[in-house]
Amino acid sequence: MKPIKILIALMVFATAMTAQAAPLLNGLALEQQFNKDRYIAAVYSDTLADSASVLLDNNTTRKLEVRIIADGLSARRFRNQWMEGIAINNSGDILSGQAENMVTFANLFKGRFYKGDQLSVAFDGNSGKTTVSLNGVKLGQIADRDFFNTLLRAWVGPVPPSTDFRDHLLANGNVDSGLLGTYELLEPSADRVAQVTASAQPEPETPAQPEPSKPAVAATPAVEKPRLAADIPPPSLASVSNAAPESTAKPAPSKPAPAQKRPQPKAAPAELEADEEDEAPLTADMILARQIYHSMLLRHTYKFIRYPKRAQERGQEGSVRLNVSIGANGEIRDIQSVQESRFATLNREAREAVERAGPYPAAPPQLVKDTYQFTVPITFRLPD
Repeated sequence: MKPIKILIALMVFATAMTAQAAPLLNGLALEQQFNKDRYIAAVYSDTLADSASVLLDNNTTRKLEVRIIADGLSARRFRNQWMEGIAINNSGDILSGQAENMVTFANLFKGRFYKGDQLSVAFDGNSGKTTVSLNGVKLGQIADRDFFNTLLRAWVGPVPPSTDFRDHLLANGNVDSGLLGTYELLEPSADRVAQVTASAQPEPETPAQPEPSKPAVAATPAVEKPRLAADIPPPSLASVSNAAPESTAKPAPSKPAPAQKRPQPKAAPAELEADEEDEAPLTADMILARQIYHSMLLRHTYKFIRYPKRAQERGQEGSVRLNVSIGANGEIRDIQSVQESRFATLNREAREAVERAGPYPAAPPQLVKDTYQFTVPITFRLPD
């Protein structure tokens, strides 16, 4: 009898170890941009949950996975959108503390993703390490227990890509069977895996050449690092549930309407789909400056959002995402609808809020360039 009990105990232990090694699928969410499917995002966890607070337990083994549906997707564009979400869902102290880790993470994204690619960001609750892999090939690792939550908040924090996106990830294991079937069929080809494997190999080191002697030069003045303390308050939420109806909202100050390009909202601008590999090497100061500026631009926009009275009366709610291009001095150059709600009234108000917000605050010196692009997520939600 005793050997049977021992065998049962070993089986239970093996089952527990297997569960620990393979977190459970908590939720799936489809990401769409310009009315096209881009990728399916997944959250795995040892503990299934329908609340962000449970999933954000940094002692629990978890994993984020992205499987690409689009034929091609700029890795840099994908990375920048994720970093925008990080900027508006984490406090200034967290952003400052994770800046160097964000540089490491951001530099792992190169070239393009292709249909079937599987990007994995896995957190080990025991070691506290986060491992980033593409198609099973390890790209890098970050040994900081708090880093994974910095990434996860961009998906399940107060300002997610959309409320549906967050709700579907917080599904407590109750995922849509059709979406799950599509997700499971997305796999890379053998040639693609080989390509990723080859590109992930470290380049051979070149022997350092002695530098020729140079005349002494005057020291360059130190550049002040961007700060996230008193001068940059925390980002506001995209929800406008407490906004006054149009009839009582304070009108925005009148200003000349900026000249704007008016493309069809469903069309993806070519510059967003092109490879964007001409960016200067990222530094912690540059990432902080971008995150601070992005938060500033969003808070500026949110001041001009009004919940349309008709939409309130009809109980209309929804999420809208806009891609906004501004000049170095903050003038609006273009507005593109990345994702729309089901209601034209809400879509129109989101665009008009951006128009009323122009001109925007000028870009900081670290980010000065001809055009600066950022994404504005806006959620119209009525009080419960």
